Amino acid sequence: MKYSEQIIQFEKYSPMKYLDHKLTSWGRMLYDIENKDRYTSNFAVIYKNENIDEIIKEVEEYYDSRNIVPKIFSRCGSMELDILKPYFVNRGYAIREFDMEFMVLDEESIKNKIDDKYEIKIISNVLEGKECDLAVEQDNGETYGVKLLSKQLASGNDMFFVYDEFKNPVSMALAEKYNDVVYISDVYTTPSSRRKGYGIAVVNSIIQHYDNSLIYLYTDNPEAASIYRKLGFSGERISSWWAIKGSLPEWCVE
Repeated sequence: MKYSEQIIQFEKYSPMKYLDHKLTSWGRMLYDIENKDRYTSNFAVIYKNENIDEIIKEVEEYYDSRNIVPKIFSRCGSMELDILKPYFVNRGYAIREFDMEFMVLDEESIKNKIDDKYEIKIISNVLEGKECDLAVEQDNGETYGVKLLSKQLASGNDMFFVYDEFKNPVSMALAEKYNDVVYISDVYTTPSSRRKGYGIAVVNSIIQHYDNSLIYLYTDNPEAASIYRKLGFSGERISSWWAIKGSLPEWCVE
């Protein structure tokens, strides 16, 4: 399975109105002014093999001026690590390589709908109350993640929640749409409610809501991947990497 051109275009050019970003001739640099320590929203991607050394210098100037450690991550369609690694080593970058599963929903499988017996809500504004609490729980009590989620919602994306019999939100996922592509992220179920069908329900609700879209996600969790396959996703193991100026931070080696 290969990345479709639609998905590559999504990851290259999706508006990301919730972030400051700079498009260049070679790629993209992302910056979150309110969450400078949030690695998922402060990184660059290199798509073209131009003058690599000059590109890395440009990345460093961009992030150094914002008091952020320069980071260059792989995304679908970006340059291969084998080409970039010598430049990273020469400029003092630490590299973490890891495998993930890239999963795309099979359009034919959408016909096999799963009946949800749980209450579902779609939230399209700032997270508050118990929904906010669940999002904070996902980040072990930290608030930077929920701040980013709220900004993503304010820019036009949707958050899906599943509730238990006591009307408490127990599972959630973010759906980010650009043209006809939907990217699912931040899938989380509170530990006490796992293996009860809530995770399946929240992802299935996104599938049914965007039934005419190309839907994809990433996971490094084999158990989660098995759930997604039940919903009709096909997966392929892919190599991914992060290159970070200096040494690897704690979050990167866990």
